[in-house]
Amino acid sequence: MSVDQYATCPCGSGKKIKFCKCKESVSELDRVMKMVEGGQVVPALDRLSTILSEHPDAAWALAIRGRLLLDLREYDSLAENADRFIRLQPSNPLALTQRAAAQVFRGDVKSATDSMLEALTESGRDVDAFVLDVSSAVAFLLGRQGVFLTARVYASLAMMAQGYEGSQMSGTLLRQLNSSPTLNQLVKSIPQPIERPADAEWGERYDEAATLLRSNKVLLAEAKFQSLRRTLPDEPAILSGLLTCAIWRGDVAAQSDFLQKLSACESLDFEQRVQYRAISCLVNPDDKDLAAECFRLDADIESAEPVEMAMIADSRFAPLPAEMLAQMRESEDDVPPRAGFQVLDRDRPEIAEGLPPIDQIPEAIAMAFVYGKQTDRSARVEVHDVTSSVLDEVRTQIQKAVGDSVQLNQKPSDPLPFLAVVQPQVAMVRFKASAVEADAMQEQLTNTRMPLAIANAKWGILGNASLVETADDDSKLLERTVVVRVAEQYDAIISKGDEVLGEVYRLAKIQPLPPLVISDDEIESVANTDLNRIDSSQLNEESCLYLLQRAQQISSTPAIRHFAKRLIEADLPEDQKMAKLLAYSTLVNASGNAKTAIATIDEAKAFAEANQLPTANLLLSEVSLRLQAGDGEGFQKAIETLTQRYGNEPEVMAQLQQMLISMGLIRPDGSPRRGPAPGGGVAPAGAEPATGGIWTPDGGGAAAAPPADPAAGGGSKLWVPGMD
Repeated sequence: MSVDQYATCPCGSGKKIKFCKCKESVSELDRVMKMVEGGQVVPALDRLSTILSEHPDAAWALAIRGRLLLDLREYDSLAENADRFIRLQPSNPLALTQRAAAQVFRGDVKSATDSMLEALTESGRDVDAFVLDVSSAVAFLLGRQGVFLTARVYASLAMMAQGYEGSQMSGTLLRQLNSSPTLNQLVKSIPQPIERPADAEWGERYDEAATLLRSNKVLLAEAKFQSLRRTLPDEPAILSGLLTCAIWRGDVAAQSDFLQKLSACESLDFEQRVQYRAISCLVNPDDKDLAAECFRLDADIESAEPVEMAMIADSRFAPLPAEMLAQMRESEDDVPPRAGFQVLDRDRPEIAEGLPPIDQIPEAIAMAFVYGKQTDRSARVEVHDVTSSVLDEVRTQIQKAVGDSVQLNQKPSDPLPFLAVVQPQVAMVRFKASAVEADAMQEQLTNTRMPLAIANAKWGILGNASLVETADDDSKLLERTVVVRVAEQYDAIISKGDEVLGEVYRLAKIQPLPPLVISDDEIESVANTDLNRIDSSQLNEESCLYLLQRAQQISSTPAIRHFAKRLIEADLPEDQKMAKLLAYSTLVNASGNAKTAIATIDEAKAFAEANQLPTANLLLSEVSLRLQAGDGEGFQKAIETLTQRYGNEPEVMAQLQQMLISMGLIRPDGSPRRGPAPGGGVAPAGAEPATGGIWTPDGGGAAAAPPADPAAGGGSKLWVPGMD
């Protein structure tokens, strides 16, 4: 096959073959590609090695060889190939991308992002698919390391590329980032650039840098922004440009620094400054401003047994199950602790039936482990995750167990992140109660205790003080507001209900943001962080549906509930009935507990049946929820209804079967599973069914055997696919 001398060379240099050094060897390209397409990868690599020995300037062979080595996960060989490629063509984007790929799989995130930026700078307008493939891999590495803003820009690069067909990996990553309820909404989008003043004398220089940035020429843009900053160190627009460059570079320290500098710009609105300061605390995984100072206590003891017995007998300790202790070791060679306990903030209540009053339910405030004597170590006690706010209390309880003669050593440990500090850690104490009662208890406990945890925890941004302690300190108004606004943007907090934040506002003496009234023309410009406070009174149903879908994408539960209820209450025309059913389904998934979700499902089924709409998805959800609520009769009825209506639809029956397998109720072959369900574990809330009850995934009990069918003379009444 003859080669078109005026075609672009496959080496990635951007030159025509006629003017590229590859022209002497590129005639071999067709032969190599036929080998690759035929699955003969190893012979293709051998042939490429031969070509490179005969033609050391054959950069196209290095380009193809690098792709094959990446596919084969030969990362050391890929690094060597990239180095040779870069020596041959130092500015070739494919060579730079190969180096980035090798650095990704070595876990060197900084070098990988630097190489990617060089590749993008050299790519011009047309970015090669290989560069986009590696940008997706870089995004995944960054996401795994908690560098969320940079992960987002690299994933978005692949998603927005026209004609690129390999964006599935990036799409998956973005969905994971967006849907996580434990990821703050403030880092689910990139901070918008700040516009420069229209009459700025330096406007032309700024526009040149901004244009380079929009073209992904990040390194060139950064140099120009840095030049501007030397004469205008506190200009928000310039700091914003440098922030964007730092995000592309994956430099979380620089990101945090520029965000803090923006928060100090008094020309900006107060709430805008608060938001920049809040993001500065969230972008750096090592930042301690919104984490609680944490300590570890330990001591050598004479014998483990007396200490273990003292803790078992003490009502301020709750024993951990043996299966959990077996996992409490860093490696297979380590010896697990002999015993483990939660240190409680109050005495364990003694109650035979039901649940104790909410103020008597203990929380875990630390974890204590007792180790027996080993060959090279004496017996010892270790206490982990002790925050400064409970340090004295925990020390007192441990000292009482080990005896006054034992000296406890105190060491600083990794700080606890915001969510770990504010979530009530219910003690592993078992009570005889129904799952519905346990749900209600957990909800009440959260509403009562979480505001106090947020307000009384000592935060680094407040000088290791609490919101309550600084509530009257006007000099810390911005920092106090930051803590509250961060709490507002955690879906794991705001989804608990308005009562939680309402009490935080009162204790911290901070005003909530007012409702946001918008028109139908403004729905696309609303920030993710504002979705929860939208007043939809001026919006039509189509806009509400759009905002509902946006809220679903970023796991914004209050907004989901608001817009779903608005659509359910609306009088929709016949052709939009499915939209109302979608709103019902969404509201079920966003319900705070099984009882509320079941009530919504009952309402949704009535609507669907009245309008002759399919109910399969609703019934599948009901099966799971009835089981979660410990409602054996309702669970059985939902199964029967589902199989009667959709027994001839393989897709629905397959979903049901998979669901029952995951619940531990049946085996993969469809036969009933009796005895303990796999992966039961111990439920933190500690509720047990009052009469044995039905096993639930969170309950840690045994799967209830399906009731016998008298008419059949025994056996399972539950029909599932594969039992015919």
